[in-house]
Amino acid sequence: MSNLYTSFVKLLKNVHPRVQWFVMIAGVLMPAIVVTLLPKTFHASDVDDFWRWSQAWGVNWRNIYIDCSRCNYPFLGTFLSGGVMHWMGIDNFKDIVAPFRYYLAVVDGLNVLIIYLLLEKLKIANAPLWAGVIGLLPSSWVGTSVWGQIDGIGQLLILSTFALFTWFNLSAKANKTLYYLFLIAAGILMSCMLLTKQLIIFSLFPLGFMVVVNIFLYSRRPLDIMRSLAVVFISFIAPILVIDSTIYLQYPYFSHLQYVLETGSRHGDIVSSFGFNIWIFLVEEPFGSSHIPIDINLGSNSIVSITPYTTGIILFILVNALLLYYFIGYFHKQYKMNVQYFDREGMLILLLHIALVNLSFNLFLTGTHERYLYHFYPFIIMASLGLFNRKAIYVLLAGATYYGAVLYGYLTRLINQFGQIPYWILGAFHLALYFYLIVLFLRIYRSRCFEEVRQS
Repeated sequence: MSNLYTSFVKLLKNVHPRVQWFVMIAGVLMPAIVVTLLPKTFHASDVDDFWRWSQAWGVNWRNIYIDCSRCNYPFLGTFLSGGVMHWMGIDNFKDIVAPFRYYLAVVDGLNVLIIYLLLEKLKIANAPLWAGVIGLLPSSWVGTSVWGQIDGIGQLLILSTFALFTWFNLSAKANKTLYYLFLIAAGILMSCMLLTKQLIIFSLFPLGFMVVVNIFLYSRRPLDIMRSLAVVFISFIAPILVIDSTIYLQYPYFSHLQYVLETGSRHGDIVSSFGFNIWIFLVEEPFGSSHIPIDINLGSNSIVSITPYTTGIILFILVNALLLYYFIGYFHKQYKMNVQYFDREGMLILLLHIALVNLSFNLFLTGTHERYLYHFYPFIIMASLGLFNRKAIYVLLAGATYYGAVLYGYLTRLINQFGQIPYWILGAFHLALYFYLIVLFLRIYRSRCFEEVRQS
C-alpha cells in the first residue's frame, strides 16, 4: 500500500504541463457541461424564489423589501439573483432556468481561474492541475450552478478578497498610497460579501482578522493603526449606507440588513435540515426543535441536560476563540520580529482559518442545511497543498467527492431511501477531520515556537 501511494505521488509530480492545463480547462468548463447534461436537475423551489423576486424587482426594485415578502437575501444578493433574472428579459419560469444556471456556471468557472492564480502566487507545485482538480470536484458545483443557487458568487467575493490580500502581502512593495487603496478595496469587498448572502458572514470573521493583523504588521504606531482601522470601517459601512438610503423600508426597520436578519427564516430553530452536525447523533428527530433539552445519561442516571441551540452557539464561540488565540500567537511572533507583511506560510495559515471557521459552524451550530459546507473544501485544499503532506490532500479529495455525491443524491432524491445514514457519515467524517486539521495546525504552531526558542 505504501509503495502504491509513493508511486502515485511521483506520478503527480511528473504530470506533463499540457495535461495539467487540460485538467484546469476541464475544471473551468465542468459546471456548464453538467448544467447542459442535466437540464432538469436543479432545486426548483430555490430557483422559483429567485424568479418571484425578479418579478418584484421589475415592478420597482426600490420597493423590493416591501412588495416581496419572500425576499430574504441582502440587497446585492437579491440583485445578483432576482435582478439578473429580470435583466435577462425572460418572463417564463421554464425558459429562465437554463440561462440563469449558465450564468452561475460562468461564476463557478471564474472561481477556478482565481484559485489557479492564487496557487501560482502561493508557489504551489502543479498549480493548473490542482486548480482543475478543485473545479472538477462535485462539491464545487453541485450546490451552485447545478442547484441553481448563488453561493458561487459569494465564493467569488471571498476568493477576490483573499487575492487582494495575497497581492498586497506577497508583493511586499506597497507605499502609503497603495496601502490605503488596499484598505479601501478590502473594506468594500467585505461589505459586498455581507450584502450578498447570510452564509458568507462566517467567512467575514477570519477575513476581518486578516485585515486587523495586516494593519498592525504594517502600521505599527497607534495613531496609524487607528487611522487605518477607520479607513476600513468607512469603506465597509459606506456601501451599506448608500443602499439603505436608496431603497424603501417599512417602519420600524432602519436598514435592510436588519429586515433580512429579523424576518428571514430562523434555520437555527431546528436541529438540522438535511445537513450534519454533532446534534444529529444525540436526537431522535433531526428536523425537530433545537430548543428541546437533551438529557446526557450515565447508565440510567441523567448527568446533565443541554439545549442544542444554546450549547451549539457556546461550543462554536469557544472552539473558535481558542483557535483565534493560537492564530494571534502565531502572528504576534511575526510582529515581534518586525515582519511587515504576511509571508507565504502566513497566507496559507489564513486560508486554513477560513476553512476551519466554515467547518466548525457546520459541526456545532443547529439548523445546518445540506449546502452549508460549500465554503470549506476549496480553501482547505489550497491551504493543505502548501502546509500539509499529500496524504491529507487525498483525504480531503475523498471527503469533497462524497459530500458532492450527497448533494447530488439530495437533488435527485436518490439518497432518500437511506434515511439519515448519509448525513451521519458526513457528520462523523467531518468531526474527525476537524480535529485532525487542528492537530496538524498545532504541529506547525509548535514547530515555530521551537524555532523562536532556538533563534533566541
